[in-house]
Amino acid sequence: MLLNKANQLLQQNKLKEAEFHFKTLLNSNPENGEALFGLGRIALRLERYDAAVYLLQKACERMPHMLEPLHALADAFNGVNSPNDALTVLEYAKKLASHNPEPHYYLAQHYLTHGELDKAHTTFAHALSIGVYPVTAYILFELVQLGRFDKEHNYVSNLHHLLTQTSNLRLKMVCYYALANSYDALEDTEQAFNYFILANKLQRKLSEFSTKDLIPFYDEIIKYNTEEFIASADKKFTGNITPVFIIGMPRSGSTLLEQMLASHSQFSSLGESTSISNNAVAFIEQKTGVAYPQCLAHLTPDLIKKARELYITTLKTASPIRPFIINKLPSNYQSLGLIYILFPNAKFINLSRNFNATAFSIFTNYFAENEPYFCSLPEFKLYHSVYEKLMSHWHSFKGMPIYDVSYEDLVSNPKEQLTQLLGFLNCSFEERCLAFYKQKAPVTTLSKHAIRQPINNAAIAKWERYKTPLLKLLDEN
Repeated sequence: MLLNKANQLLQQNKLKEAEFHFKTLLNSNPENGEALFGLGRIALRLERYDAAVYLLQKACERMPHMLEPLHALADAFNGVNSPNDALTVLEYAKKLASHNPEPHYYLAQHYLTHGELDKAHTTFAHALSIGVYPVTAYILFELVQLGRFDKEHNYVSNLHHLLTQTSNLRLKMVCYYALANSYDALEDTEQAFNYFILANKLQRKLSEFSTKDLIPFYDEIIKYNTEEFIASADKKFTGNITPVFIIGMPRSGSTLLEQMLASHSQFSSLGESTSISNNAVAFIEQKTGVAYPQCLAHLTPDLIKKARELYITTLKTASPIRPFIINKLPSNYQSLGLIYILFPNAKFINLSRNFNATAFSIFTNYFAENEPYFCSLPEFKLYHSVYEKLMSHWHSFKGMPIYDVSYEDLVSNPKEQLTQLLGFLNCSFEERCLAFYKQKAPVTTLSKHAIRQPINNAAIAKWERYKTPLLKLLDEN
């Protein structure tokens, strides 16, 4: 019963309560593999990767034939920048269950993340040949994303067949996204758009809130981030590392810009780290007993110092550690005031993209999170408006080091745009920034397929093929 309760709390993202239950189980039975697995997953969620490796290794020893702990351990090894150890674990899992497509899928994802597209394609294809399982929907989705098919040989019939085999809403949704992208690649835009609508509608059913519910939260951020509060930042603070935050809307080109900058000799990247919200903000909320952003009114020099140290601990997980370390989580724009108080030397790069192109990209991509603005164009329209209002507030502070970059300008004149941006960061342009696609740096975002190609402007006008139905959907209430 206690284990079921702990797992339920973890599923609800109630991490502290789940942690208490798992630790209670371990107190009565230190060899409880399920409890160790639960604590390992919590450490993963909190990006405490060293702890996750330790806990998940112990869990795997106690549950030697279970795949889930092995897959989680591989994630933890990737978190501590040990991709070879992750690969060893994933290859072992595949060997352990060679007739199960799931470990093949996770191994293929590892190849994909590290730019080994041929190996990824071969492994996904083998996984597909094993048979029809729940994971088959995700395998087909990735094969479609890789785009190695044509009108004669494609995955459309596989997807239609799978739809007849499952009643699971999430699996149906993934199939609809895959079908939509298949028809798009096959130039059948009418069918593609219809399936995108089906996919979005199904995912919207899985959303537990509406974007309008966020408006009071954004208003509070503006209320508590006053000119006086921003001016209270310790301008004398200096650090060996300059934190760089790429912010903006999803699908605005943050992965592209991150990979360009991370190819520079002075830069490294954390990827999309949630450390600000999951560690720094959570710490301040816990110590003040007040939720964000109201807790900002209760900051003390000691709290600022300790919250700063939490993020510095995250910065030290970057590999290699360099003078500039990027965090490209777009939603960090919600915390610019706090970040500036913690790190007055931080730099913010606000990346924007044509609204219709951004809306189309969000509408046509499958986000694992069921946020309403990821699966409803009217919801995204509202989300974009609250983002713009908050960014306007941040821009009103003269001391806030925000640099605005247009995605369209970046892909049209990359060298010129990067030179100006790097000037803002007091760095010089390096040609290696334009050869980002040759790197094998791990990429886990939705751009992991496209980022392995040289820079191009193919995505700029793609939305215009769907202009009429797209604009009609955007105008719906």
